[in-house]
Formats: sequence, structure tokens, C-alpha cells
Amino acid sequence: MKNLKRILPIAILGITIALTTVACKKESIEPNDSNDQTASSFKVRMTDAPGDFAALDVEITKVEAYLQNEGWVTLNNQSQVVSILDLTNGAETTIAQQSAVSAGLYTRVRLTFGSNNSLSLTDSILGSTINANLILGSSQQVEILIDEQVSAGTNASVLLDFQVAQSIFEQSQEYILDPVVTLIEDESTGVQGQVEGAATAMIILSDGENEFSTFINAQGKFLIRGVEDGVYDLIIEAGNEATESTILSGVVIVQGQITQMGTIEL
Repeated sequence: MKNLKRILPIAILGITIALTTVACKKESIEPNDSNDQTASSFKVRMTDAPGDFAALDVEITKVEAYLQNEGWVTLNNQSQVVSILDLTNGAETTIAQQSAVSAGLYTRVRLTFGSNNSLSLTDSILGSTINANLILGSSQQVEILIDEQVSAGTNASVLLDFQVAQSIFEQSQEYILDPVVTLIEDESTGVQGQVEGAATAMIILSDGENEFSTFINAQGKFLIRGVEDGVYDLIIEAGNEATESTILSGVVIVQGQITQMGTIEL
């Protein structure tokens, strides 16, 4: 998540989906027919830059891709509920896969959200889980910019990042869901590790200009992908109120590699 304005929890916090540019992976295959003008498949996957919630389920009713000079192509019109907070530490799920799509330049992916959404919070004092009143806001559809040239005999795969912490906000004792989804441009570049000594922690990777962030999962593990190469500070903000920070300087990110941080003890 680049250049994100972070929103820290009011009691607890977070959610994710956004708009950016290219992040597609192509896999060459042998075409069945030299005159075939279709691609073997077009797949849309989703992962999560999580927020500090107990659970978040989001309904997606349609996934489409825009074919230049042709229009919108439906990849999946079956309603599905995605458990967003299960998609941490590199876990992902396929939300659409369509065989035999037409060849051409695809410039956008569009997600349509339904009203069957739910949010659970953890009471920081009692430690119990409570259900929040979650309302779908004005952003029922989200479009993500891509630049995917599909030709005969290729498999296209796009990875989207659902930005939890920027997608949910509290208003008049209710929580509003306005999905923010981004495209992960480079899945093979990033940083990975594990935090010990904190039940919750936000991980921030910053070079002073660009910032990428995520939360640890239940096992303390984290993974941030789609990072530009360079030298960063790795900042760990532990606890629901983010009152403690640990900074590891000089973290080198190399294009095409996932930098391994190992276990970080707080």
C-alpha cells in the first residue's frame, strides 16, 4: 500500500480494496488452435492488507473486466462472501475465473458489492467479541486500473489487495464500508517475518516517501508484497492503541525477492 494515510483504530480498526495500475501475471500455454482468438482463462485473486478487527465478511456479487473497444466482460456473477481477515500473511482466494475470454487489452477490473456484510470487533477491556452494525456506503462498485494484454494461448492472473484499514470508518455508532481495493503490481518483491511479544501490531515499511503497511496475523506473521526496491525502515507499532513502536533501520528490498526478517522479539 503505497503512500497510504493510516487510520488507527478507535476501539479496534480496519479494511481494504483500492485503485492503481498494473499487477498482472501471465503464464504461457500451448494454444489448442493457431487461429484461436481466446485466452485460456482470466483469473482475479484477492488478498488482504488487514485491519485490527476480529472478523470481516464482505459480499461480492459480480466481478468484471473491461476489454478495450468492446466493453465489460463478466468473469463471475455468482454472489460470494469473502472472509477478508483470513487473507493475511500471503493467503489469497480466487474471486473470479473465466475460461475462453476474448483476446485484447483489458484496462480495468470492476467489483460490485452486496449488502450481506458483517464486522466483528474485540472488546479491548473484556476481551470478548461483539458484532458491529456495518452499513455499505456509497461505493457499491469499485474499479481497479490494470494494463493487461491478453493474447491467444495465455492465462491472465490479477492480484487485488483489499485495504481494510482504509475501507471502514465509524460514524454515529455505526461502521461504514466503503471498499478500497488496490492492485499488487509486483507479487515477488516485499518483506516477510514474524513478531513475538505482541498480540496485535501494525507493520509499516517506509523510506520517507513511500509507505506500505499491514497487520500481523494471529500467529504474529506478516507479509507485505508489491514493494519497490530500496532501503526502508521497518516500524512495528504494537498494541491496539499503538503506544509502543520498534524501528528496524536499513532493511534492503531487492526487486524480485522477499526479504526475510525472521523472528522479531519485542
